[in-house]
Amino acid sequence: ASLSPTEKTAARDNQMTADVFRSSTNALTMNGTLVNIDGTGNRVAAMIFGPKTSVVVCGYNKIVPTLEDAVRRIRKHAAPVNYKRLNAKAPCLEDGDCDDCPAALCRVTTIIEGKPSGKAQFVVIIVGEKLGY
Repeated sequence: ASLSPTEKTAARDNQMTADVFRSSTNALTMNGTLVNIDGTGNRVAAMIFGPKTSVVVCGYNKIVPTLEDAVRRIRKHAAPVNYKRLNAKAPCLEDGDCDDCPAALCRVTTIIEGKPSGKAQFVVIIVGEKLGY
């Protein structure tokens, strides 16, 4: 919040040229699929392209059985908590409905089913703790 818009853009741009990019995921399915929903897509872009190495950390609370469960978890749990954290107004905070959301924090959805081509390393670390939302 303390960064200017120019500084925020520079930080996002720097993600793409880092040697190693560390991130979390919104959901991990039992078959190893990573599912993420972002507003601008800078986080998921750096996960799949740019840095040669990506390290994704996932708490056990984000593990779900299926792809459908992953999207549901993100839209019904992770997104509303994130909106609340950011003090954003979003329909999901009022009635749980994601339609026509003006907050624009759920605009980019990625499904990563394996190591992206060109990545030297793509590491997923599952932690036996509840991490993030």
